[in-house]
Amino acid sequence: MRSEEISRELIAGGVSIPEQVLAFSDAEVDALERAAGVHFPAAYREFLLAVGKRARGYFDGTRIFGTQIAELNEAAAALLRENEETFALPADAFVFSMHQGYQFHYFRASDGDDPPVYFYSEGCGPPEQVFASFSEFVRESIRWHIESEADRRMAEG
Repeated sequence: MRSEEISRELIAGGVSIPEQVLAFSDAEVDALERAAGVHFPAAYREFLLAVGKRARGYFDGTRIFGTQIAELNEAAAALLRENEETFALPADAFVFSMHQGYQFHYFRASDGDDPPVYFYSEGCGPPEQVFASFSEFVRESIRWHIESEADRRMAEG
């Protein structure tokens, strides 16, 4: 998905408002790449250029925004060690989200411009591929957040 589509769908779906959607610039994404030591796939760059700093209402409670993403690989590796897992992250893995310290998503940087997304949750065994592409992850997460926001509004009456 293009960066404009991501922010437009979040706003049109009532998840965020324009003032609460904060993107990274190209230079900031470049700096994040250097800090992380990885070349980001095109689809992930588009995500960062749309909502890299924040999009209120989208992934609240999940470390997926801001400069903290450069630290997530180590946090994920520590979680695997803590749980004495018998597997490790692939050398080219980039952990792009961590939720509440017990689950994370990652892609492999060598898997092209729109790589598959893998998911690990504490106590559930090895990571599994959950999306065929990063773009699918974004589309489905936006859809889920829009549906959740609609349900919340209906419940409030």
